[in-house]
Amino acid sequence: MKQSCLTNTPKHKNEYSFINQLINSLTHFRMKRYINYFLTAVCGLVFLPACNDNEIEYNKGEEPLTLTLSNTTIVLDIRHPNDEALTFSWTTGTNAGTNSAINYLLQIDRQGNQFESGLNIELGRRIYTHKYTCSQLNDLLLGDFNVLPNEAIALEARIVAMITSENVSDQSSEVIPFTVTAYQPVSANLFIIGSATTGGWNLDKATAMNPISEEAGGFVVTSELLQGDFKFITTTEDFLPSYNRDANSTETKLIYRQSDNEPDEKFVITSSGRYRIAVNIIDLTIEIEELEPSALPRYDKMYFVGDFTGWSFIEMTKDPFNPFVFRYGAVLNGSGDLDFKFGTSPGDWSNMLHPTIANAPMTHTAAMFDDAGDNKWKLTPEQNNKAYKIAIDITEDMESMTMAEYTPWTTIFVIGDASPIGWSLGDRAQTQMTKSVDDYTYTWTGTLSAGEIKFKCSDDTSWDNDDIHTWYMAPDFDLKITPNTDMVLTSNLQGTRGSDRKWIVEEGGTYVITINQLTEKIRFDKQ
Repeated sequence: MKQSCLTNTPKHKNEYSFINQLINSLTHFRMKRYINYFLTAVCGLVFLPACNDNEIEYNKGEEPLTLTLSNTTIVLDIRHPNDEALTFSWTTGTNAGTNSAINYLLQIDRQGNQFESGLNIELGRRIYTHKYTCSQLNDLLLGDFNVLPNEAIALEARIVAMITSENVSDQSSEVIPFTVTAYQPVSANLFIIGSATTGGWNLDKATAMNPISEEAGGFVVTSELLQGDFKFITTTEDFLPSYNRDANSTETKLIYRQSDNEPDEKFVITSSGRYRIAVNIIDLTIEIEELEPSALPRYDKMYFVGDFTGWSFIEMTKDPFNPFVFRYGAVLNGSGDLDFKFGTSPGDWSNMLHPTIANAPMTHTAAMFDDAGDNKWKLTPEQNNKAYKIAIDITEDMESMTMAEYTPWTTIFVIGDASPIGWSLGDRAQTQMTKSVDDYTYTWTGTLSAGEIKFKCSDDTSWDNDDIHTWYMAPDFDLKITPNTDMVLTSNLQGTRGSDRKWIVEEGGTYVITINQLTEKIRFDKQ
């Protein structure tokens, strides 16, 4: 049996001598009636530190252990996955005055199963509530209880209090029955694929759609579409399941397709252009809007501003393929929690682009323009002093910010008939670029002839132009270099994937080529 925290042991002999001296002193000042109170306080201070705090749970009285549920008939709502669905609350129970700690165990099982094969959730000590959101409880039902969607399951729960003292038995609350109806979850990812897209019917080149913040099942994308057709898929590994056009509906609606035996109707684009497509795979709705060819972004320039810049405005680079997207790459140095947001004009603090919540983490993508509040993104001390690439999209009603830590390529080769090795990948070592002033900057000095040029980023002999084999390319086809000037650097993963965009060297000679992978800039300095 565990000793009480107030057990007298030989090592406390000196402490008791000290206490007796204090009692005598207090008696001298006619304070005998306070001695008992003082003695109790001193004993606590002297002896309690010698006990393990995890074992202490002061007298909890004799209140029965009682479990309460916030709701006993629950229908989970797929449209509100983050809403609170169910809260278990319980009283402390009793440790019978032993001052022993109490561990709590929440048990959930099918009704009538006597808790023989359900869930045993160890909650630890000093915990008196346990909560589930709609999505958490739905995952539990589908995964642990194999519940079918849209069918109610009868469950029951109890809380067990386990006292660490050997002299006190475990206690169990009364069993509380409840029912829950689960839902069929939908995919967290959605892609558009088809002859109307730049990637065609290639699964690897399907266009990812953006989840709509605060709209369960909602996705949106703004993209150039060609004359052709398209549908939606949930993975780039397979054409099924998919969301197709519902040919039996009088409205333009989606239908969920799970088998090749089901109709494969598609949506049709009759004229090439820039389109905004918004869908909701819960409501099976779709909106296809052709944007005006002359439509331009509200701002021609955007600026990164925050603790990392001393709150100076640093101009971002406009994406060469989408005028609504701006990019910024840098090592974000600093200490502590550091904030940032985006401006539209140097020194102008009005109508800035900021997150939709305060103290947003770097993973929060939803953004907005307005002067209400002063929300900012925040990096933690652990996230500082690293290289990041940031992209913002200022498309109206679809504003977003994405950022990711960046790792540069370490092998880059100059390839093309303008280079000394022409198109011979076997001789690529002769034109390998070398690391320069930092981990992101690489240079090469040599003779270029008039002709085409691009840059291979993987040390192999493959000519594949895909996600695995990255090439640095020009932002447009047959783009003439401008010597001694910073130019935008892109890759084969940007714009229309698979495109073979090369630079054109018009005048041969000796050049120093400098690539900064982080800022996405390239220079051809003619010597």
